[in-house]
Amino acid sequence: MRYQIERVCRIHFAAPAREHHVQIRLAPWDDESQSLLQIQLSVAPDAGVSACRDGFGNLSHHFAVMGAHRELAFTMTAEVETLRSNPFDFPVVAQARERAWIDDALHQAPRLWDFVLHQGPLTPALPEEICGHRVPILREDRPLLDQVQEASAWIQSVTPFDPEVARPVMALPALFDAGRGCAADLAHLLIALMRQWSVPARFVSGYLDASYFDPDDEDPPGTQPREQRLHHWAEVLIPGGGWRGVDPAMGLLADATYMRVAVGRDAGDVQPLRQTCRSDGSVPELEETLAVIPVEPRPE
Repeated sequence: MRYQIERVCRIHFAAPAREHHVQIRLAPWDDESQSLLQIQLSVAPDAGVSACRDGFGNLSHHFAVMGAHRELAFTMTAEVETLRSNPFDFPVVAQARERAWIDDALHQAPRLWDFVLHQGPLTPALPEEICGHRVPILREDRPLLDQVQEASAWIQSVTPFDPEVARPVMALPALFDAGRGCAADLAHLLIALMRQWSVPARFVSGYLDASYFDPDDEDPPGTQPREQRLHHWAEVLIPGGGWRGVDPAMGLLADATYMRVAVGRDAGDVQPLRQTCRSDGSVPELEETLAVIPVEPRPE
């Protein structure tokens, strides 16, 4: 599938700001699961834009406006083709060899240990029980992917996804006390569980097909589509399949309707916008819009 993505951001200041440095991570990845066909980034006031990849392979853009200004705006437009129509399409590794496959991957790429050993408030070590809920344990007699999907369903049952919760991030066990969470919260819980199982797992930010924001069958007639926004899920290293997206918020494996933007150990590694400037100290106002539009395939 092919999509056009437009992300607009406006930053307003109550008093003039100077020496305004901005870093953004909003561009889709370009790899075996999706192709970044084109990207454009415009900034006002005009500023030179530089691009680089961070330590996790994410494409980030940097720019600075040094003179006094009360507003800074940027627009990113990109076109991406997603290639993973069937998330189950990969060579099956015999169940008895799955652990050896993961161990070999860790040996061949030691940096994968970041996605096993990292712990923190967002992805802590889990006890056997949290707020009366037994935490699933890994069984050696069943395929890993089956158990990952069951873990995702378990998360949905104990902390349902609430699209109205817009602000991550809730540390455990507060998430269980609240009884609901945003997509980032649920992804963090799945990642913490996978690391408990010594399986590499990473946090993902990205875009979804616009249809995910349409009203559900349970919504009253006339309900308008929800505002499109950046989504979050987890990727788990699956024997034979490599990194496979698992979305506990939607209860799905990531397919061609998912577009990866950035990956990291947790949400702290993938902040879409970072900025610093000289100003009067008041917090700037931020306005953002996102539009993900399906595009007809180009003629051969």
